[in-house]
Amino acid sequence: MIDNIIVGELVEGLTPNDLGIGDEETTIRIDLAQANDMQLFLPRILVHVGLFKTTSEIKRINKDRVNSKKIPDSNSRDLWRTLDKPEMTSFKIGKKIFWLIVGDINP
Repeated sequence: MIDNIIVGELVEGLTPNDLGIGDEETTIRIDLAQANDMQLFLPRILVHVGLFKTTSEIKRINKDRVNSKKIPDSNSRDLWRTLDKPEMTSFKIGKKIFWLIVGDINP
């Protein structure tokens, strides 16, 4: 199970340990070149890391999520989007719980 996905480079001087990410957690790092190959599109990234089999599965799940009142944060509600700025967002999708950490994505 993946606990964290880090996209791009963290702010200079910041480490995963500073964010509370321990060595026992499974963290996938995606460098800027890989993320750009996926056009910084969150569904492609989630498929790439193996959380989902297809982007179609994410699109289906997202239809229910965008109108959900149970998820107050709009970033964690919407899976069908392009990453365009740094963020640290927690996701719970069924039994899958993980953090998305987007660092510096501007070259």
